[in-house]
Amino acid sequence: MPSYLHEALLDLFRNELSLAFSLLVDEFGIPANDLVHTRAEPCDFTDIGPKEFRGDLALSTHDARDRPVLGVCVEVQLDAKDVRRWKWPVYLTTLRARLCCPVVLLVVTPSRKVAKWAEQPIELDTFGSVIQPQVLGPDRFPLVTDSGEARRCPERAVLSAMAHGAGPHMDEVLAAFLSGLMKDLVDEALTTAASRRLEELMERTPEYRGRIATKYMAKGREEGRAEGRAETAARAVLTVLTARGLELSAAQRAQLAECTDQVQLDEWLKQAITATSANELFS
Repeated sequence: MPSYLHEALLDLFRNELSLAFSLLVDEFGIPANDLVHTRAEPCDFTDIGPKEFRGDLALSTHDARDRPVLGVCVEVQLDAKDVRRWKWPVYLTTLRARLCCPVVLLVVTPSRKVAKWAEQPIELDTFGSVIQPQVLGPDRFPLVTDSGEARRCPERAVLSAMAHGAGPHMDEVLAAFLSGLMKDLVDEALTTAASRRLEELMERTPEYRGRIATKYMAKGREEGRAEGRAETAARAVLTVLTARGLELSAAQRAQLAECTDQVQLDEWLKQAITATSANELFS
């Protein structure tokens, strides 16, 4: 199952379809003379056989006469999985056949280690035919220090905060980010010091909500309330069991701490009152 970080990164490119192309132009020097408008393409690359191939995101850009000019397969990669390098050529060739125009593989990763792995050419045969992924790693994430730019393209500001939020431009990057972006996502990539600095800037900035932040902050508040209820219920279960002299194993304590199902926690709390052993409770 894709992680929150994977889906949140992917959402940046889904929310702003021109983001992938603008980054390809800025960071990789791809010509943009004929690029007029962008649209999302189906990202299922299933062939006539039974196996299904589904990528993260497929995009196409078109000229003034609505002819496809360039296709892009956007793949968010959080770790190095060699199986992806066997599937990516399928995505590219299928999209190329569908659009009848050149295509590019854009791999997005917040990890330098994964970026180094992903940028290696993919060999197609023994005669030197290769696919060269274009890798947008943290060293290529845009640096956004202007609040106006952050408001115009909040997705760029998110990438900037993830890659540069702990660097020499910390204050400018985080202040721009606070113009209205996703703090939850960036927190996963920031160092502890940068996260603390971000909190300080948030306290001094009266308004830091934006068109992306509104959605994710509301989601974060709801998840926070749910997590708080789960933690309270888990502590209640542990308190009852301890008071009755029933000891939990390390595995059982971990199972209790990791559970977020309120129904299950309520059931455990009821059973904890009469259970004769911890094993009876968690069986």
